[in-house]
Amino acid sequence: MTSRISYSKPSRENRKRMLGMTIITVLTFFIKAVFLVMGVNECSSHTEVLRLFQPNMGMASVVIVLAACSAAVSLYYLHSRKQTDFYESLPIKRATLFRLVVQNSLFIFLIPLVIEEAIEFVIAQQQISGGGWEIVSSSLWYLLIFAATWLTMALAMIMTGNIIVGILGFGVFASYFPIVIYNIFPIYAGSFFATYSGNTADNVYNNITSYLSPVWVGLRGMADINSGRETQIKYMMILLLWIVGLYVLCRTLYNKRPAESAGRAMAFTKANTVIKVLLVIPSALYSGIIFYSLGNARYIFWLIFGVVFGVFVIHALIECIYEFDVRAIFCHKKQLIVIMLGSLFIMASFSADLFGYDRYIPKASRVDSIEIKPLGVNSYGYWGKGEERSGLNGEEKQLALSVIKESVEVKNNAETSSSEYYEKNSKFLFFSSVSKKEVMRGDIEISTTFYMKNGNRKVRNYILRSQKAKELYNKLYATREFKKNIYSLYTRDYNDIKEITWSGIETEYLNLTKEEKKQFFDTYLSELDGLSYTDVQKTVPVGNIDISIGGTMGSENAIQDTYYIYPSFKKTLAFLAQKGCAVNQTIDNLDISSIGVEGYDGNTGENIRYGITDKKRINKLKKKLVLQQMENVPGITVINGNMDIQVNYKNKNGENSIYCYSICTDDELQQLLKE
Repeated sequence: MTSRISYSKPSRENRKRMLGMTIITVLTFFIKAVFLVMGVNECSSHTEVLRLFQPNMGMASVVIVLAACSAAVSLYYLHSRKQTDFYESLPIKRATLFRLVVQNSLFIFLIPLVIEEAIEFVIAQQQISGGGWEIVSSSLWYLLIFAATWLTMALAMIMTGNIIVGILGFGVFASYFPIVIYNIFPIYAGSFFATYSGNTADNVYNNITSYLSPVWVGLRGMADINSGRETQIKYMMILLLWIVGLYVLCRTLYNKRPAESAGRAMAFTKANTVIKVLLVIPSALYSGIIFYSLGNARYIFWLIFGVVFGVFVIHALIECIYEFDVRAIFCHKKQLIVIMLGSLFIMASFSADLFGYDRYIPKASRVDSIEIKPLGVNSYGYWGKGEERSGLNGEEKQLALSVIKESVEVKNNAETSSSEYYEKNSKFLFFSSVSKKEVMRGDIEISTTFYMKNGNRKVRNYILRSQKAKELYNKLYATREFKKNIYSLYTRDYNDIKEITWSGIETEYLNLTKEEKKQFFDTYLSELDGLSYTDVQKTVPVGNIDISIGGTMGSENAIQDTYYIYPSFKKTLAFLAQKGCAVNQTIDNLDISSIGVEGYDGNTGENIRYGITDKKRINKLKKKLVLQQMENVPGITVINGNMDIQVNYKNKNGENSIYCYSICTDDELQQLLKE
C-alpha cells in the first residue's frame, strides 16, 4: 500500500505541473482539426485533399516545440533544490519516477493526437474514401518526433542544473552536428581548397553528421516526405533507434545525477571539459572565417586573429556560465592554450592544406573509371540528366590521370611561375594575399569524379592549364563515350522531352511527332559525334535548340537543356529548315539599319554609348558579333559580355532587333567603335 501511495503522489504532482501543457496540447490539435476542415472545403481535387492528411514540416515544428516545452516542464523540478529534496524524500526508485514522468508526458500528447487523427480518418472517408496510409504515417511521424525531441530536451535538463543552461543545451544537442559541425568543412574547404567541388554525395563526414541529431532527422524526414514509403520508413527506423538510445541514456544519467546539482550550471562536472572543447573549437573556427571574410578573404592574418579571438571569448563565456561568476573568465589557462593550439591546427590544415587535399590524385591501380565534366554544365546539356554514366576507363582513364597530375604539378613550371599565379595561390605564404584559384584564358575547369575500385568515389575540381587542356580534350572529345558523360541527350528517353524550340536570329517552336522527334535527335547526335574539340573552340554555332524535360518551358517541374548547332551540322539544319526555321539567317546576312552599343569602359571608368548607322562601320563591326545566347557556348572563351549590343535590322515583318555580344576585347571593340 505504501508503494502505491508513494507512486501516486509524484504522479499527481507531475500531472498538476503538466496541466498547462495539457491545455496547450489539446488546443493545438483542436486548431489543427479546424484548419483541416477549412482546407478540405477549399480543395478542388482528390490530390489536394490527400495532401492535407500527409505529415508536414509546419506541424512537425509545432510538435517539436510542444515536446521541448513538455520535457522542460516535466523535469523542471531537477533545477529546484526544494522540489528535488521533495522527490528525493519519497520512497520511490529514481528509475520508476523517470518512467512515470515519461509516461505522463507521452499520454498527454498521444491521447489528443489519436482523437484528432480519428476525426481526420472520418473526414477522409467521407471526402475521398481513402487516405489511410497518410493518416497512419502522420500519427507515427508526429509521435516519433515528439518522443525524440522530448528525450533530447530531457537529456539537456538532466545534464544541467539551471533552466536557461538547459534550454541552451537543447539547442546544442539539436543543432551541433547537423548545422555547426556539418558546415565547417564545406566553408573552410570552399575557402582554401582549389579542388573542392562542393559535392557532398561522396562525403562520409557530411552524410554522418546529418543523422547525429534526432530532431534534425525528424525535420529531414519531413523535407523528404514525398520521396516514397521506403525513405519514410528509413527515417522512422533511425528515429526509433534514437528514441531507444536516448531513453536508456537519460534513465542512466537520471539515476546517477547528484541531487545537490540543482541550481548549478552543469550536473556532471566531469563532462565540463569535454563539452567546453566541443563548443569552443567550432565556435573559434567560425569566428576565424568571419574575420577572414571581413578582411575580403585576402589575408591569413585575419583568419588567425579570428580563431584566437574566438577561443578567448567563447572559452571565457563558457567558464562564466559554468561558475556563474564573471571572474571565472581567467580560469583553466592550460586548457585554454591546448584548445587554442588545437583550433589553430585545424585552421592550418585547411589554410595551408597540411594533409594535401589539393595534391590528391588517386593511383591508377585504385581507380575503376573517371567521369569528367566541364564546369558550367548548363551549357553542356547536363541539367536534364540522362542515365548515370560509369565514366572513362582504359587508355582514356590513363590519359586523363596523367594530364590532371601534370596540371596539378604545373606550379613547378617556369612559365606558370612567371604568371604569378602560384605566388598568389600559395597556402604557405601565411600572411600573404591569398586567392583560392585563378582561371586564365584557355584554361578549362573540370569536375572530376573518381570511381574507386573499393566502391567509394572522390569528386574534385581541377584547372587544366591551356596546352594540357587542349591535349586532353582533343583526344577525349573524339570519343562518343566521353560525350555521353557531357550531353545527357545521348542517354535519355526522347519521350521525356515535352517542348523543343529553335533559337537563332528568330525563335521557332518545333511541333514534332514521336517519330520526327526520334529522327531529329538521332540526326543531331550523329553529327555531334563528328564534332571535334577544335571545332568547338573555333566555331560559333548557327543557333541552338532548347528542350524542356518533365513539363512545358517555364513550368515549375520543367528542366531546360540547351544544345548548340554548328555550321557543319548540315542534316540537322536541313531538318530544321523543313520545319520552317530560318537557319540561313545570320548576323552576317541581315539587313542591318543601325547598331547601338552601351556598357562600361574599364579604362576611363565611365559608361559609354554609341549609335552606328554607317554601312561600312556596320559591316566591319558585325563580323565581331555573336548572339547573346552564345555566351555560354562550351570551349569559346573570348566572348565579351561587358558591352550590350543591340542590332536593329529589317525583314519582311518590318523593323526588328536582336541583342549581341562581341568576340573581341574591350580595347579592340573600342577601337572598332572609334574608327
